[in-house]
Amino acid sequence: MKKKIQLLFIAILLSANAFAQVNNFFVKDSRLIWENAFLSDNTSLPMLLQRHPRLTIVSTEGNIYKGQGSEIRTSCPGTSSFMEHEVSFDFEIEMSDGKYRATVYNLKFTSVDEKKGKAVIKPESVVVAKGAIKKKYNEDLNCLNSYFTRIFTMTPIYKNKS
Repeated sequence: MKKKIQLLFIAILLSANAFAQVNNFFVKDSRLIWENAFLSDNTSLPMLLQRHPRLTIVSTEGNIYKGQGSEIRTSCPGTSSFMEHEVSFDFEIEMSDGKYRATVYNLKFTSVDEKKGKAVIKPESVVVAKGAIKKKYNEDLNCLNSYFTRIFTMTPIYKNKS
């Protein structure tokens, strides 16, 4: 009996692990979204984000800051050729007492071809199928997850835009 309970417990852990979210991406209304909440008393996060040469705050309403990231290049080993393109996105930061939530949406990858010029690729057309994220792009999304976590926790120091 004890062995059966152990096997059942292991099976539950393995099945839960199979459905676990690998990163902070999810699909909502057929759109790929990244979201993470951070504990912090830092109220100057929007000012720090403005120091990033590729991030811009475009509007503020109360404790919500909306902005854009433009033409950012990421590089992670083991990712698909899709990740070789520059990525642009919209983001939203919602500040609250002792925490904030960062949401990234409207991702667009820009492909440049000498003959065809620039082409915009929405990741939903590549990474999402039937409302779910394709597993073969987990490494790509893990790369973006690390990048977004890094910029929204401000661990690196960025040069001022000016």
